[in-house]
Amino acid sequence: MEPQEQSPPRGKTNPFKDLPKPRQPQLEKDKPQNKSPERQITITLKPWKLVKGVLMLVLLLGVFFAGRLTAGDDSFSFPGFSTFFSGDTGPSGLATGDATEAEGQEASTEAAEEVPAEQNKTEETQLAEGEVTLPAEETDDKPEKFIDEGYSQVTLSLDGVYKEWKGTWGKIKGVKYTITNNEAGTIRPHHFSMIVEGYEDGEKHFDVGIASQRLKSEKTVGDEAAVSGGFAYSPVTIPDSDLTKVRISLFLLDVNGETMASVHKEVDLSGN
Repeated sequence: MEPQEQSPPRGKTNPFKDLPKPRQPQLEKDKPQNKSPERQITITLKPWKLVKGVLMLVLLLGVFFAGRLTAGDDSFSFPGFSTFFSGDTGPSGLATGDATEAEGQEASTEAAEEVPAEQNKTEETQLAEGEVTLPAEETDDKPEKFIDEGYSQVTLSLDGVYKEWKGTWGKIKGVKYTITNNEAGTIRPHHFSMIVEGYEDGEKHFDVGIASQRLKSEKTVGDEAAVSGGFAYSPVTIPDSDLTKVRISLFLLDVNGETMASVHKEVDLSGN
């Protein structure tokens, strides 16, 4: 038996079955492509703008040249306009011009400096030919002369005594003196020798002050010297126990122990 075609189920029909199928669009291969129209560039030159630019350039150059003239550059001159349009008017050409001006200024400076040197040479030549020169002033470069013996022009004075009273006895602690050197050279005092009345066997030695250890000719110095350890004294030992007028002998000696000057003076050693 032949199979029978089955009818579609009811209620499920396709509404687009009988409609014609749409055609596929074909590519148009031979259709020419749309090209954008060509654009032409037009340059318009306005004469008044060109003239304005030239005037601005001339104005700037005028200001520049005026500044150079007011600066006092006498060697400056206006270059021709042909120079600005030549092959050397670029940056290198301007730099070359500045270098040339700098070399000119250096040359003039060197020439100005050479003039005093030539004048000095001329003056030296004139002096060498016979001009009289003033003698040089005497200086103190001469070697210093020292007097080490045979003192006869040195004087010594005893100006005062520094003492300390202990109630029943006293102590000489220093002396004040003046030295005058009338010798023909420098003297070098070294120390003192002191003898107190009543103590002739107790000679006391002590150094001179620092300011009087070297004294040039025709000089006077006042100084003080400390009596090393002090010199103790008592009214019992002093003649007549009178401390108001005790004789003190002071001798000035050099480093070799030679006496340079001496002084003898009565001083008050009392406790008053």
